Amino acid sequence: MTTATQLEERLRLKPNDFVLKRNEGAKSDVWKHFSLLFEKVDSELIEKTYFCVCNRCRRVYAYKSASGGSFGTKNLLDHVRLCRPISTPTDTQLKLAQCVRQNPQLAKVDVALMKRKEVEYCVEGYHSFRSVEHSGLRNLLQTCVDFGAKYCKFDVNDVLSGRNAVSRETHEMSLLVKKNIKERLKEEIDDGTVSLCLDLYTDDYRKKAFLDVHATWADRTFTLHHAALAIRHFGIGAHTGDNISTLANVILAEYGLPEEETPVTTDHGSNVVAALRSNIRLDCLCHRLHTVLETAWKETKTADPEAAEYETAVSDLCRYVKQATGIQEQLPVSLKHGGDTRPWISMYRRAQSVETSYETLASVLTARGMHI
Repeated sequence: MTTATQLEERLRLKPNDFVLKRNEGAKSDVWKHFSLLFEKVDSELIEKTYFCVCNRCRRVYAYKSASGGSFGTKNLLDHVRLCRPISTPTDTQLKLAQCVRQNPQLAKVDVALMKRKEVEYCVEGYHSFRSVEHSGLRNLLQTCVDFGAKYCKFDVNDVLSGRNAVSRETHEMSLLVKKNIKERLKEEIDDGTVSLCLDLYTDDYRKKAFLDVHATWADRTFTLHHAALAIRHFGIGAHTGDNISTLANVILAEYGLPEEETPVTTDHGSNVVAALRSNIRLDCLCHRLHTVLETAWKETKTADPEAAEYETAVSDLCRYVKQATGIQEQLPVSLKHGGDTRPWISMYRRAQSVETSYETLASVLTARGMHI
């Protein structure tokens, strides 16, 4: 099925292959600015049914659907209002500007309407304002715009899928991605250039435990690649070495990765170490550095009472500001309350937030009759 965009491109590339004729049966004044489109085929003129062309800029529009249903004249009227005269209808050769896709110049009322619709999206759906900048949402909207240009106006409810259909499609896409990764890894497995990273974590909301396995490999051009192989719900079983080993080896087998020859990077948790006793296990350098810093900070607090007092003072200050009303919103950077996996990171984040907001915080507390 030929679209308006396709016809417009052909008209711009080969204008001599087409003829424009006035729509004699039209009653609306808007047809004074548009002509019907005919294509020259073997000395005959074949009408491009239900398509019309702007006499000034040669923009092609569909004024009826393929079944003959009228689209009305609103799109044509909007175009006439915004169209810039580039050439006269009698020109036989198109200008360069006519052959280049121009960015649409939306009317101010339409721009305002779009903003209001974005506000409704955020408010009614409890979405953050940042969500309107998400590339996934914008790609979805652009697809709808492209479909509108291809099929003309339609109801998005007839096209967009519901949550169940999206869930099923996600599963189908994951199987396809997994199949492609398996094929991609065959050569690298033979070369022995695949390594894994394994970790256990618990989500913050439902407190479910998961095991995730990531792969990193170098191909024969020495290009580094990375992919997440699996994120599996660990279940209600204990996080013992045997249970971790069983689930991890199942994932390795799905991708044809040899258990005893594939190096795995992990933290130094005793259950993980026990789970991979038959594998090539490497300690994560980041975890090692965390351990070094955490141990050093503990020893510093033991050796220097002022360091321990400093940590206590910062923690108490952050706790007070968090519980008090109206202080956080006056600070350039809100005070952090910790909660990180590593205690020394929590301390660092709290101390950094206090230092950044110290002057403002001192003024606010002084006004309340307090001093720091």
